[in-house]
Order: sequence, then structure tokens, then C-alpha cells
Amino acid sequence: MDGWSEVLRIPSNVFATDNFNNPTTIANITSLQFDSVQNFIWCGDSKGYTRSFTGSFATNSLYGNLQLYPYTKFHTSDVNSNNPIKQILSHREGILSLSGNAISFNSRRGLTKVQVTSKTFDNNADKFDNLQAMTFNCNSFNDVVVGTDTSMMKFDLNKPNVLSSFDHQQGISLLNNSGKFLTIANSNGSLDIFDPISNTTVKTFSAHNGFISNLDVRGNYIATCGYSIKPKRYHHHQPAEYMVDPLVNIYDTRIMRAIAPVPFPAGASSVRFHPKLPNIIIIASPTGQMQFVDIFDQTNVYLYQADLSIPTNTTTNTNTKPKMSNLEISENGDFLVFNDSCDNMHLWSISPSSKDFVNFPQSIEQPDIIDSNIEIIDIDANVPLSIVGMPYYKELLLSNYPNDLRFVKETAKLPEPIDIELILENETQNGRKRFFPYDKLKYGPGNIYKPYQSLKENEQNNEISIPKFISERTTTTTTTSEVDHDKYIDDSIFQYKSSGKSNKVPNCYSRLQIQYSKFGIKDFDFSYYNKTKECCGLENHTDNSYINSLLQLYRFQSSIYNRVVGSLSQEWLPNDVTTIATNPEGSSILNELGYLFDMMFKAQSNNVKIYNLSQVLNHHPNAEKLLNNNELLNLNSQQVRDLVIEFNNFLLTNLHEDFQRQFDENFNLTELKYEIEIKGNGTSCPMYDKHQGSMFSLELITPPSNMLNKMSILINNPPHYQSNNNNSDNNSLGNIRRNLNILTYLEYSMNQFKTIPCQQHNHSYPHNLEIRTSIVHLPSVLTINVNLSNPEFKIINTFTQWLVPEFYAMKSKSGNGYSFKEIDSIPSPSLMTQESGKYKYELLGYVCEINHQADIVNGGHNLVAFVKVNNDSWYLFNDFLVMPIPEEEVFDLQPSWKKPIVIMYQRQTDQPQFNYLTTPSVFGNNYDDSILYRDHFAEGIRKGHQLEYKLLTQQESPIPGSLVAIDAEFVMLKPEELEIHYDGYKKLIKPKQLSLARISVLRENGIPFIDDYIVHTSKIYDYLTNFSGIEQDDLNLTLSKRENLVTLQTAYRKLWLLLNLGVIFVGHGLYNDFRTINLQVPEKQIRDTAVIYYKSDFKRQLSLKFLAYVMLKEKVQKGNHDSIEDANTALLLYKKYQNLYNKEDFESILNYIYSEGQQLRFKVPE
Repeated sequence: MDGWSEVLRIPSNVFATDNFNNPTTIANITSLQFDSVQNFIWCGDSKGYTRSFTGSFATNSLYGNLQLYPYTKFHTSDVNSNNPIKQILSHREGILSLSGNAISFNSRRGLTKVQVTSKTFDNNADKFDNLQAMTFNCNSFNDVVVGTDTSMMKFDLNKPNVLSSFDHQQGISLLNNSGKFLTIANSNGSLDIFDPISNTTVKTFSAHNGFISNLDVRGNYIATCGYSIKPKRYHHHQPAEYMVDPLVNIYDTRIMRAIAPVPFPAGASSVRFHPKLPNIIIIASPTGQMQFVDIFDQTNVYLYQADLSIPTNTTTNTNTKPKMSNLEISENGDFLVFNDSCDNMHLWSISPSSKDFVNFPQSIEQPDIIDSNIEIIDIDANVPLSIVGMPYYKELLLSNYPNDLRFVKETAKLPEPIDIELILENETQNGRKRFFPYDKLKYGPGNIYKPYQSLKENEQNNEISIPKFISERTTTTTTTSEVDHDKYIDDSIFQYKSSGKSNKVPNCYSRLQIQYSKFGIKDFDFSYYNKTKECCGLENHTDNSYINSLLQLYRFQSSIYNRVVGSLSQEWLPNDVTTIATNPEGSSILNELGYLFDMMFKAQSNNVKIYNLSQVLNHHPNAEKLLNNNELLNLNSQQVRDLVIEFNNFLLTNLHEDFQRQFDENFNLTELKYEIEIKGNGTSCPMYDKHQGSMFSLELITPPSNMLNKMSILINNPPHYQSNNNNSDNNSLGNIRRNLNILTYLEYSMNQFKTIPCQQHNHSYPHNLEIRTSIVHLPSVLTINVNLSNPEFKIINTFTQWLVPEFYAMKSKSGNGYSFKEIDSIPSPSLMTQESGKYKYELLGYVCEINHQADIVNGGHNLVAFVKVNNDSWYLFNDFLVMPIPEEEVFDLQPSWKKPIVIMYQRQTDQPQFNYLTTPSVFGNNYDDSILYRDHFAEGIRKGHQLEYKLLTQQESPIPGSLVAIDAEFVMLKPEELEIHYDGYKKLIKPKQLSLARISVLRENGIPFIDDYIVHTSKIYDYLTNFSGIEQDDLNLTLSKRENLVTLQTAYRKLWLLLNLGVIFVGHGLYNDFRTINLQVPEKQIRDTAVIYYKSDFKRQLSLKFLAYVMLKEKVQKGNHDSIEDANTALLLYKKYQNLYNKEDFESILNYIYSEGQQLRFKVPE
């Protein structure tokens, strides 16, 4: 230990505080500590600040002297106080600073990670005060042990709100730790060896008579130094005086005894073990004398004297006695640091050529460099890149490559994508990487060669052709159904298989977008996306459009379809004030679903909106968490599954409640009945209970680990294992492969068994309660929610065929629970009958989540449905894309991007034929149409109201072919969403959202029998008064002067009844009206004067106002629009057309209309 000398002294003026009013205020040094990770010396002061210094050799010195430079300084005591920093601990992630009432955990840059005060804890908060010392718990760097003047506690840096107390009630002055024990210096001078695991004090030593001033631990040895009370001779009541002890006590924790102390005549106030030579201790006295002593050979002593003299040129009080304190030694044993009474920091070293305080220091993070503001030049399609300019350069630019050099990126191989889940699973809480074994059960076999796929091939696969707008095509046909699509686009959107062996999602599962031209939604070719003649698609530019796929699944279940649509035969039209306040549409989930199902049938291959159902859903008090108006762009994969399954449960529950509320009936088509049996398995436990319940869908549960182990056998032993080993084990593996499918999951989910400790009788003898949950009744329609985790879905991906097309459900002999068998595994299926308690179920379809991106990415997922239509063919429903799909594609769940969410099986013998509303005469006899013959105003009939219409009588009841004129007015709830480019080009993203405000229907003679204003409680963006004639407050139930206010369902039911009674609607621009009302009217029941008076050569439809001027010689719509006037005008125009058509003069008159329009610019002269 020869060769120690002082290498650096930092004067006290470095520690001046940032006090502008008193710049000479000095912050006294209260604690010092060497960093254990980086080259830092940490210093705490009396003002509550912690600062750091880093060492470096001076660049301008001829001898390379070591210099300390300030690195950081930050406040670490409580925000409302400036308590001194009593102790500093070095942690691998930062620095811990202890003050009187707080512990602050900061990064080495000074950013606060955790600050712990009494307000932080939920319990024992009153004890967290007067903090004296701290240390890390044995072998743990996250558990911090804190000592106060009355107790000892600990908390976890990762969970700092929980404070645990130790069984130690004495005042604590110092703390340290060894491998097994905590060493506690009590305020009375005793030393405790404490076991934190058993929470007991193992041994107590009387170390010093007064108090312990310093304590250090190295391996199994403990060294203490301290003070003793000076004996009193004459004055017994004089205050206690302390004198420094001339001995350093040494203790061995292996034998729990004190060994020979080390004498130090100068009086020891500090003691430290050497980090590399544990038999060497460094002892220091208050006067600056230091000794390096071998505790096993105390004759081997090295003596040094520190210069603590006060410089003559300082302003320090000359009465201050020199004193040495806060002795610390670096981790590598090359440096000592301490301070004197003048707050000068002294640095000693045994190796002047070294600047490292630790053996392998980490690099120090440098301050962030803020980039200077760089002028940004706006570059777009109209600005050439040449205006940017080039800097001066001496070497050749990359663009100056030889002519014969070719960059063939198309033949480059695609890099293998990294599974983000693997990266996240590899992340620890502190952000570091860790090693973990590869799990074949989750991720499949590793190190498998994958076929070559070029970048060019991938780019071709990504290209999806979008059909042209109808207006952009060169064709003489008048209907979109007659257009030959092959002339304009290919069929790449209907690709359902990935090219090659790539895992790319095929095009037919893509997220679809509706495109809008200047002619609106009618110009978009929906027919291109529908490859069927009887199945409609659902639009996705509507709130809550994520339910489209689920609605398609339920629409093709005949029992549910018949019950839901059949419920419309009875009238349920609430119109009281309370209902309108919470349900302004005056409808229910059941009613709107019935209307929607009927419209989906009538639409055939046309597209349908779910707007009316979505509006009822938006206002439903229990559906707040189910709303989504941005097409799932804000959700990740798991959140999408949670949302769909939650809506499925909500839908089935509300259908049941609506049937009970409206018709006092039960909706039990999907109802499963279960039984829970609880009994004690002890010999004398009297606990026994049994009760029944029901639910409308089954939550699928993954089987336990013993079944998963069988699955892992298949994954770890590929098929070639069976072909190369012909033994008896092969048959068992094959059986496992056949049996592990959804039936294994169903049988486990329907028959649950678990045990829990009996709390009621556990005092007499310990025993368990057996809880058995069994499904005792299966419905005719079995709805299964598959809300599994991503690792569980990856297990499903490994099975050859997880879904089964058909299976038998057999009731157990005990009557509790069911077992399931595949059709192929039953020798004589004909013997399986319902009378024997055996039911045959077939797969109707399922809702599937498609993952275009990693599961954790928001917005990279959409939903589709696979449905078996008419027990014949499988179809894919992806919003408005409808196409037939091969059966093998339906049952192929091996792609990782394919996840079934809601699966529906139906009992084969219980499913009736669809009762479609196709015959008006049958409809009129079975459905209540009384609303057509009476008023049903919101809030009841108002006294003294004046009718502008005459109600129908029973003698005028509509029959198929009856002519009625119709016109509707609308208000705007939301404006259109536009994308505006710098050059003024506008692209419509979403159209404006309109809502029905007024509907008028006239008899064939022009007398109105319906004129209803629709109640609105939500905010209206624009009343469109110039076009609708609706004034502000006209639709407000309390402020409106209109007498004929009705709910939306009342008006809609009237139109729906007229539609099913087979009337013919006459109007102008009925396509947009019926589309907004969400009414699917067959073409044979529409007489649209906008279409009748249209000449395709001009590609311009004529306005009602202009046609009335030319054909009827009348000026209409002089002020605001009036729907009765508009409907009557359209009726007169249609009758005029019939007259001209019968005379065969219509074509010439139509040419005259367009020629007249060109002269008048298709405007009515003022």
C-alpha cells in the first residue's frame, strides 16, 4: 500500500449555490460516493443537491495531470424542502440519494425516475420520516432497505407504492449488507446482524459505548469505528461528552463473534475495506491521519497524513478546526476521496497515470447537441430539385456510376420479416435484452429453409386493380350490370391464395375503400365486387361498420332470420318523451335488425348500409364501449377481438331483452343452460350447492397443459417422423392429430372442474371444495366466442384442420355435460338420433380476423365472414366484396394472419326454410299495417293541429301496383371529409352524413296521406333550408311549431309497409332518397322521373324544377322546397310520360327538352 498521494483538491467555491441574492453562500459537503458503473464521483450537499464529477487528463498540461470536471447537478431532496443529502448509493440504472424525508432515484443525467416520500405509499406512510440510512437488500438491487430513528422498512424500486416493515424497533444510524444479512448500526452504539428472510435479529454486538460513526462490510467481515461516552467524575448532571475510540472492531459473520480489533491511537472516525484486498482496511482519524492495516498481520501498517490546513487566501473562519470526513474508496481500489471542514474535496491515488474509478467503466452519455435551424426548401411536383444546389465536393458523386453497372433490385431476395412479438417478449422492464429459449409450441419449427422470392414478384403481388368509375367507361349500356368488367380491370382483387409459399395476405381479404367521384357514390361500381346474384354486401363508410361480418353470419341463419324479421309483424312504436330523450329513433336493436335483414334480402346483389342500426347503437345506454367510428384504425389485434366478441354478447342479450319487453317472449335460439355443482370432498363436510343458469354464447377455453403437451409432440415431430419409424407410437400420434381440433376445446369448455380450499370448515381439518360446471342443454344454434391469446392462436395454426364441418353432440350418461365426436369417427351415423340424446351439428360459418400487420400494431386488421349459403356453397363476405370461396380455403387456418373469432354451428334437423317477405297478399294478412291509417305523433296527438294531408281509409288500402308519389327532405348531421391538394385538387374521403327530416307520400290523385317531420335530438350541422325547407327548431320536440312530429321508426315503418304491400313509388331522384332512408326497393316498384327523362348521350340528369317548367309550364320550388309539391310535380311528370309514351312521342319530346335546356343552360328563367 505504498505510493498513495494527493492528486487533486477541489476548492469550496465550486460548491457555491445558484443563489443570485447571496452568491457567496457555500453548500457544505454532507456525503460522497464513487460510482460503480461509470467514472463519476457523486457529492451531496447541505442544500439538497446531488452533483457529479468525472475525471479526465488535462489536455494543456505537460505532465497530463488528472482533472475533475462537473457533469451534472440536480435537486434530490423533497420539493418543498432543502434537507441535506445524508447518503448516496450507486445503482446500475442510476443514483439513489437519501435526505431526511425522501429518497430520490435519478438517472446519471439527472432525470428523476422515482421519488419516494411518505405520500408515495399506501400503507405505513407515517413511519417514512426522519430517514437516517439506506442500503440494498441482500443480493437484490431493486429492494431498498431504509432505516429511521424508530424502525426499518423496505420498498421495491419497480413498485414504490408498497412499503414493508421489518421487525426492528430501534433507532438506526447506519446500514449495510452482506450476502445473507443486513448489518445495522443502532443509535445506542450496538451492532445488529439481521436476517431479512426470517425477519429476525440473528446476533447483537455491543460495538461502542456511545455511537457508531462508520461501518463497512466486505465478504464475511464487518468493521466499525465510533465514539464512547466520557466518564463523569464530579458533575453527574453535566451533558454527555464523547471521545473517539482508539480501536476498530472487526466481526466475523461465519462464527458470529468479534475477532482481534485493530488499534488506532489517533482515534478512528472512518473505516473502509480495500475492494481488491479484503484483508486490508483503511482507517482515518478526524485530524487527517490515515493507516492501511492488514487485519491478520497488524504489524504491516502504512501511515499517511492528509493536508487539512486552511489556506490563507480563503474567507473561511479561522476558528474552524481541520476535520476529515466522508472517506470513500473507488471500486477498483485506485482512488480515495474525502472532504475537510472547509468543504474542500481531496482526491488521492496510488496510480497517477489512471483516471478510471471502476475496472471497466461504461461510456458517459454526452449532452444532446441541438441542431441549428436549417432553412427548409419546400419541394413539390412543380418545383425542380435543381434549386436546392450542391455543396462543394472533391470526390465523385454516387450518381456518376459507370454505364455498365446495373442495379437489379427486382431480382434481390426479400429480407425475412422480424416477428415483433419476439422482440417484445425479449424486452425486460429496464429495456435490456435477455436470452430465452425458442418455443416451438408458439412459433413452430425453427431454422427451416424458405423458398426464394424476388422483390419483383412481391411487387406484382401487391398490385390490386381498382375498378374505374362508371362515368369513366366508354360504353353504350345504360345499366352497370351490363358492363363488361374485363375491358377495364382484371380480377386480382378476388385472389384468395398467396402466390408461391409466401405468408402474404391474399387480395380478397384486403381492407376495402369506397371511392367517390364528382358524381357521388352512384358512380362507384359496387357490382364489380359482388360475384353473386343473391347475396348483398355491406358498406363500411358508416359508424360501427366492424359489425358487418357478424351481421352477415346471423342473416344466413334461418331460425334467427325468421324470428327477427317475423317480429316486425307486430307493431312496437314507443313515442313518449322519456323514450325519445334516450332513444330518439323510437326503435330497438330487434326492430332495426329485422328491417336490416329484410333489406339485405331485397337488395339481392346490391350493397346495403347499416346506418339505421348504427344510429340506434350509438344512442343505446349499454353500448358506449362498443362504438367505433374509424373502421378499427385505433385498435390492435387483441382489441379488435375483444370488441367483436363483446358486441356479439351484447347483440344476443339485447335480442332476448327486446323480445321480452316488446312481445313477452324468450329468444332462446342460442341459449345454453349450465349447472354449477359445489360439494365438499371431506368425509364430514356438509357443503353442497347446485344452481342453474343460462348464457347466449359459449366462451371457448384452451385445454390444460396435459393436452397441450400432446400438441407439442406433433409440432416437435414432423410428418416424416411417422414415415421413418414404423412402430406403435405412430398410430397414437396420428390419433392425437385427428382428435385435436375444436371438439377438444368444446368438450373442455363445456365441462369445467376445479377445486378450491373450503373456507367455512377449514378450521377443523384442511380439505377442498369441488366445483363442477357443466352445460346441460345445447341450443339449436351454437355460437362460440374464440377470444384466445396470440400464442394460443399460433397453436391452432399448427393443426391440419382445427374446424370440423360436422360433429355429433352426445349427452353423458350422468346427464351432466356433453361429449363430441366427428362424423368420420362414428361407425353407424344413422343410429345417432335426437331421441337417443345425440344431435348433429354443422358449421354455418364464422367471423374471421385478418391481420395485415403485427398483432400489436393499431389499424392493421379487418374482419371478414365465411358463410355457407343455402346449405350449398361457401361465400366470403368482406364488407361489400362478396365472392364464392372453396371449402378448403374456409377450413384452412394454418396462416398466422387468419384468426376465427365467432363460430356458429347449427343443429341440422331444426333449421326451417327462410320465410322471405315476397308475397304482398300474404304480407298484408300477417303483418300489422294499422299505422298507415292513423296518426302516431311523438308525445301523443296534439290538440288543435291542422292536417295538410288526409289519412288513408281501409277502403283505400294499398294493393300491389298501387301508384304513390314520394319525396323526402334531409338535414346534414356531419359535413363531408375532403382531401385538398396544393394544386386545388379535391378528393372526397367520406360524403356528408344526411338524416331523414321530412317524408311526404301522395295518392295517385295527388292527395297526400303521409306528411311526417322526424324528431331529432342530436346536433344538426346544417338544416339545408334552401333545399329541404326545414327551418331551425322544426325537428325539436319542445320548440317545434310543427304538429306532425314522429319518430324515425314510425316514418320508416310506414314506408316499409308500403314497400312490402307492393306499391309503385313515383318520385324524382329516388336513388339518393331510398339510399339515405336505407330502403331497398326493387326496380320494378320504382318510377323515377330523373331516370325516365334522362338521355345518356348528354350524361346530364335534369332537375325537377327545369322539367316542370318545360313539360308542365309551371314554376315550382320558388322559395324553399316543399316535399308535397315536389312529390306532386313528379307524379304529374310521370303521368305526362305515360301519355307521351302511349302516343310514341316521348323520344322526340325528350330531344326537345335537351335542346331547350342547352339554350337555357338547363336553368329556369327568372
